[in-house]
Amino acid sequence: MENKEEIEKQILEIVREQFKKDGGANGVNFGAFDHILNLSLEERNAFLERMVKERKIAVFNSLNMRRITLPK
Repeated sequence: MENKEEIEKQILEIVREQFKKDGGANGVNFGAFDHILNLSLEERNAFLERMVKERKIAVFNSLNMRRITLPK
């Protein structure tokens, strides 16, 4: 796995692009980062949850699934 800072930068880039498109209303699903992280489901979720705790991203529940956006 690449260094954590570079991976976080790539994840934030994806989230920012989606945020620009929809103003943060829809967010990105958790699977959008699998090609970057290449981790097991538990490790991926732990990595993303750590980013949430550091307030780099925010997770919300949409009608069908949990999604990721930028914090307000």
